[in-house]
Formats: sequence, C-alpha cells, structure tokens
Amino acid sequence: MDGLETVEAPEEVRGLKPFQIQWKESEQEDYPCWEEAWSNVDLSEVNESDEATEHFFTQYTNYSFTKIGGDGAYIQSPPHYQPGEFMLQIALEEKPRFIIGDHGTMYFYYDKDTKEWFMHWDCF
Repeated sequence: MDGLETVEAPEEVRGLKPFQIQWKESEQEDYPCWEEAWSNVDLSEVNESDEATEHFFTQYTNYSFTKIGGDGAYIQSPPHYQPGEFMLQIALEEKPRFIIGDHGTMYFYYDKDTKEWFMHWDCF
C-alpha cells in the first residue's frame, strides 16, 4: 500500500448509480419461448393458423427482465446446444444504467454433472 494515493473517480464512473437488488416473486406466468416450446409439444397446427399463433404469443409470455429460474427469455433464439440447466438471466436494467451489448441479456446455466457454469448472451 506504500506509495498509493486516493484519487477522484473518473467522470464515466460517477454517472453509475448504486443499485440494491430487491428480489420478489413475480405474479407473471413464465413460459418457454416459441423455439423451446416445440421440444414440449408439436406446434404444427398452431403454426398453420394466424389466430392460434396470435393466441400463443399473447397468452404464453415470458418474463424478459433479470430473474432467477423459469425459462430463458431469448432475444434472438435459444442456443442450439447449451449444457446444463437454465438458472438465471441478467437483463438490461434502466435504474442502475446496466446495458449488455445492444439492450441484451446474459443467460446462465449450471451443469450438475460437471459442476460447471455456462453463459450465453444475445442482444438486438
């Protein structure tokens, strides 16, 4: 610590706001995205009907902000192969001025067998 001096924070850093996360259980239902829903059920009939497709996208929504658990709310498409189970996502957050790429989201997975964490991210 000898020779170190306290300096003022750079201007870019002074614009960041401190942010205490306050977790709460969401009232919103959380469903798999269109691509992942196909692994649960054959959506061929839904795909052939504009009305059924509209119903799918309005009824079966996905929580797209920072969350623990549920299903990933992918901006592009889910990764073709991602080892592990989806655990959480960290999304663009206005209050702390946190941005990932072009309004993106990071998705985290945990593989219980290998005890390894994996991350995927996408943006607009």
